[in-house]
Amino acid sequence: MDIYLSVNNRADILKIPVLPSQFTISKPQSTETFETVSHGELMLIGSPKLKSISISSFFPIRDYPYLRDKSMKGWEYVYKIDTWIDLKLPIRLIITETPINMAVAVKDFKYTIKTDGDLWYTLDLEEFNLLNYEDQSNAEDEIDMEELNKLKEQVTYLVGLVETLANPMIYNYIDENMPEWARKSVQKAVNKGVLSGTGEGWNLKYDDLRVIVWLDRLGLLE
Repeated sequence: MDIYLSVNNRADILKIPVLPSQFTISKPQSTETFETVSHGELMLIGSPKLKSISISSFFPIRDYPYLRDKSMKGWEYVYKIDTWIDLKLPIRLIITETPINMAVAVKDFKYTIKTDGDLWYTLDLEEFNLLNYEDQSNAEDEIDMEELNKLKEQVTYLVGLVETLANPMIYNYIDENMPEWARKSVQKAVNKGVLSGTGEGWNLKYDDLRVIVWLDRLGLLE
């Protein structure tokens, strides 16, 4: 079994890394009760209400052998869900090996930081009527994929900042140790002749990477 959350027709997918031990689906029913003189209480059955589901587990900051997904670490999952919430995006929930495949919206997202760094969370989802989303799309400007990718870049940058504060490093070469968000800008700086070093490398600190990235964004490394 796996749990997937996705937006924009699976253009962006989140796979739950640690499966919850259980989850409960609620499907309430609208009812009204009337008091009558001759027959006592009578119940009027209305339409079904929206389904809801609550998922509680944790986002790991390190590798565990039982992880269902290793593409991201703790805070990256949080930032992705926060971005979807901020963009007011409906989410597709799929739980494999079950009939569950439904459009949902985030009703509440709570997380707690444990002393070991793992992020324990509860994600409350509620069934979403896509007719409502079509109405909202007509009333508001749509978020295109270019804007979403820019937001993802910002999230990646923030994740790199958090990881660096926890584990300060020196960057001598463009390799897997260098944050991915900085590699293109550093390569441009090398090509431009702005960046040079000794045989031992560049000895760049995190703040140096930030400066190089901002120079690139200003168009000074073109």
